[in-house]
Amino acid sequence: MKEHYMPILRQVEENLKYFAATQIKDENSFEHGGFLNYTDNLVHPGSATGSMLTLVPLYVNKDSKYFGDDKLYKVIIDALNYIKRVQRPDGTFDLLTTNFYSSPDAGFIVQNLAHAYRIVEKYGFNEKCEKIKDDLYYIIKKAGYGMVNGGFHTPNHRWVIAAALMMAYNITEETPFKEMAKRYLNEGIDCDENGEYTERSSGIYNAVNDNALIILSEEMKREDLLLHVKRNLNMMLTYIEPDWSLFTQHSTRQDKGEGSNATQAFYPIPYYHIYLYMAYKLNNKTYAYVADHIFKNSIKWSKSLPNALYLFMLKEEFKEFDMEKEPISENYHVYYENSGVVRVRNKDATYTILKDSSNFFFFQKGSLKCRMKMCASFFAKAQFKAQEIIKMPNGYKLSFKTQGHYWMPFEETPPTSDWRKMDHSKRKLVNILDLVFDVIIEESDEGINMRFAVKGCDRVPVKVEFCFSPYSMVQNENFAAMGEPGQSMVVKSGFVDVRNGIDTIKIGPAFGKHAYTTEMRGSEPQSKSDYTVYFTDYTNFERDIKINLFESR
Repeated sequence: MKEHYMPILRQVEENLKYFAATQIKDENSFEHGGFLNYTDNLVHPGSATGSMLTLVPLYVNKDSKYFGDDKLYKVIIDALNYIKRVQRPDGTFDLLTTNFYSSPDAGFIVQNLAHAYRIVEKYGFNEKCEKIKDDLYYIIKKAGYGMVNGGFHTPNHRWVIAAALMMAYNITEETPFKEMAKRYLNEGIDCDENGEYTERSSGIYNAVNDNALIILSEEMKREDLLLHVKRNLNMMLTYIEPDWSLFTQHSTRQDKGEGSNATQAFYPIPYYHIYLYMAYKLNNKTYAYVADHIFKNSIKWSKSLPNALYLFMLKEEFKEFDMEKEPISENYHVYYENSGVVRVRNKDATYTILKDSSNFFFFQKGSLKCRMKMCASFFAKAQFKAQEIIKMPNGYKLSFKTQGHYWMPFEETPPTSDWRKMDHSKRKLVNILDLVFDVIIEESDEGINMRFAVKGCDRVPVKVEFCFSPYSMVQNENFAAMGEPGQSMVVKSGFVDVRNGIDTIKIGPAFGKHAYTTEMRGSEPQSKSDYTVYFTDYTNFERDIKINLFESR
């Protein structure tokens, strides 16, 4: 957009300081010209190839203070020599943290290098630019054959590789590149009618897929591929939380937000250029609003503006592009049955229901977040995960059933005494016990009404846990505590107020019949990153819980 170009250019100029400071200067080192990552002390090939979207645009852009700069040219050439040195003989590259001789990583890399190639092709002004272009051509062509023969790991890799192959084909005219890209596309795009891709990765791989399909649309002159992007971008509007973080707990990939990533927040920065491009293509006011909002808030979210200078240079019309903007809806209710996800927003509050997840219910007020879990101490197999979500007239019913039993001795002498080789399916089962969980979730004017019913085997300890954002004030009429990460409390009665800044959520009435919580057999470990509030009881029971979440309507 018109007001975005110059600030992004200045940001990319600022980013150059990082590359200048981290480039390996030792000419005797194999890694000379690469860039050191201070976090893991590794020199990643991807850092050098990604640098081309900073270094090359700055060198050939007349608006840049580094236009034609000799020192910058040396940085570029040293980086290109490093890239040629670490590129495998078959054309692939390594991802040092996990993948070696990797065709998919060659795909990500070629996308960056091809953008850089086209920029220097378009704006080149001297023999040095020709040298940059020739080196890029050599690397791209070699990588193309690495992708033709290299294969893939995950669903999104197919489109990453196909997009890179088509870019490589249109640069080099090597026919095998185009043929292999078409073989990938023959599998059909894995984007359902709601806009959800297979990996359901709103934090990472949805944007990767969208970006690849935009490239394929451009390279193959196939506007139909943008229909998948449009569906996904529309769906993504329902995964934006009130604080503009992205809901990612439904993901099947590393952005799910568990374990070491539990407190990591994903923001829509990778979607900036995608919403911008599609706003221009479709004259979509909401997309324009999202792109503009990401631009205006990315410094707060990531300390940097989106690195999209290459897009403004390849699509110069974006420098003058501007249009009326329409804010995203702050009220919606959607049920994505294919994914087992219910997403609801009411102004500055959202809630989410998930199928097949131990974190079965999420709710958020502003930036204050909570996820709910439930478990029974029943044969170490009663961590609640909704096996089905049933739509009801006023809400949803979540159900989960598990069973415990005991074995009898074989009626006849088994052919072996080795326990591991015995056919235990032939044993008679006795004392078969069931445990059935039903959770009904209904919306009210104030928020959520939940009814819990756990029936079957009696006297079983059960815990309901609320995992709140840390450093929130947790209190009721009998206590007040600062919610430190990794800490917990069983609340026996009353309503619990949780406050984080100006955001407040009230839950209750509480019940606390026992304190068997953090060590309950069969349950997942207590969160180390959240503050956990427990309500506890014994089967059989029915309990109602209210969650005051919404503003008065």
